[in-house]
Amino acid sequence: METITEAVTRHAVERPDKTALTDGVTSLSWFEVKSWMDDAAGWLVALGLPRGATVLGWLPNCLESYLVRLACEQAGLFWVPVPISQGRRELASILERTRPHVFVTKKHFRDHDYTAEAQEVCMQVGIDPLRITVPDDELLRLRGPLLKDPTALRLDEPAHSLPTSGSEGKPKLAIYTLFAACTRAHAQAELLELSSDDKVLVLSPGTGPARVGWLAAPIAGSCVIVMPRFATENALALVQRTGATIVCGTPAQLAMLVTKLDVADTSSVRIWYAVGSVMPQTLAQDLEAKTSGIVISNYGGSDFGGWAAPDLQDPPAVRHSTVGRPQGGTVFRIVDDNDCDVPFGQVGELTGCGPCSVSGFLGEEGRQAWRDGWFHTGDLARFDDQGNLVIVGRLKEVIVRGGDKVSPVEVEALLRTHDAVAQVAVVGIPDSLLGERICACVVPVPGCRVPDFETLRDFLDQLGLAHYKVPERLIVLDSLPIVGDKIDRRKLAQLALSASQSQ
Repeated sequence: METITEAVTRHAVERPDKTALTDGVTSLSWFEVKSWMDDAAGWLVALGLPRGATVLGWLPNCLESYLVRLACEQAGLFWVPVPISQGRRELASILERTRPHVFVTKKHFRDHDYTAEAQEVCMQVGIDPLRITVPDDELLRLRGPLLKDPTALRLDEPAHSLPTSGSEGKPKLAIYTLFAACTRAHAQAELLELSSDDKVLVLSPGTGPARVGWLAAPIAGSCVIVMPRFATENALALVQRTGATIVCGTPAQLAMLVTKLDVADTSSVRIWYAVGSVMPQTLAQDLEAKTSGIVISNYGGSDFGGWAAPDLQDPPAVRHSTVGRPQGGTVFRIVDDNDCDVPFGQVGELTGCGPCSVSGFLGEEGRQAWRDGWFHTGDLARFDDQGNLVIVGRLKEVIVRGGDKVSPVEVEALLRTHDAVAQVAVVGIPDSLLGERICACVVPVPGCRVPDFETLRDFLDQLGLAHYKVPERLIVLDSLPIVGDKIDRRKLAQLALSASQSQ
């Protein structure tokens, strides 16, 4: 199996002058990416680090976050990318478990002095790794001797660890072998029919959106466009300026884009690739109605590795309401509380395994989800009549109101069909009588009148939603809080509780 660095080397020969990586300002050809990778790998090896030593990057979605990863694979080192959205508390937890030999940070970003903050956390944890600082206004350069002996990672060696967003507490640190990473890369490149003519725009550094860029794109020779700071109109302007053909982002990011599509030409986009959480069916319909691209909604967590997605040729009904079929050799089962398979078509907990899966974890977090060789995702799901996977909701997010179970995903999907609702998340708030009550957190469409509580209740009633599923609280927000690249439901629950206590 061709590895990522082997693919980079091939493209440097076959298409040396073609753009491989850009942030819209600085661009690197395949020859330049290969040269940077070789120089940096030589520099890292010259440090005398033990094989498999950890290099950790606390970085935004910048060019260096892709380049250092390549250099680590070439030098036989273990790469841990930590998105800049992870705060110092999460970073300290990650540093305690990884104990990195090398620590890469940006000098300044979004009015933060990350050099100083990283040093503070290192002192707190009691480590003193070699520090590399990415300059503010130019590309980082690490120049070392040309490697004479093969040092690149073997397929069976650990290649990287992907931290989760920490939305459930302490971030998990899942370990992937190079084989698992490359299996995912080749399967994803095939699924998306990537070619050297494609330009893949990655909207955020979260491990979901970015994986297409730093795994699949190099296999096919596709150009990767990184966006250090996500902003709706800037993202659309970047699509127009670069001619991006694939846009990778979370449903929350794509929901922001769909309200501003009139500000830029997006006719170059052939795929809107959604990752990180369930894509609302109405959002997928809106994107396809307003653009020439199709929506592909990927399913899979960074603490699992297995994944599912529809094929490009699947009809809209499949792409809009399911996450397709298992990909990359992944096998899924849907089980009940006793880990027994539920009858076909019924809802249960989704479990999975396969060659793309994690090989372990740094620390205890995440291990408990693996039982008897199967990863328990915590997601409620079912198979439709064609064997496509339908995600119904989260076990932990199911709201139990007076003994009745309510799936937030169902209520959110209906609320989003209201003309004045741009984004919505539904959470439970504690109640002494019913156990929980249902609260809708709504971001209105810009320029539209904010929908009032009774209007939305009547709207859901007209759609035939069961009475016990109708929200009993409403809070209106300018935006939904984000942790990593997902909606921060814990924060929303706190906001909803505070709002209900003040009423």
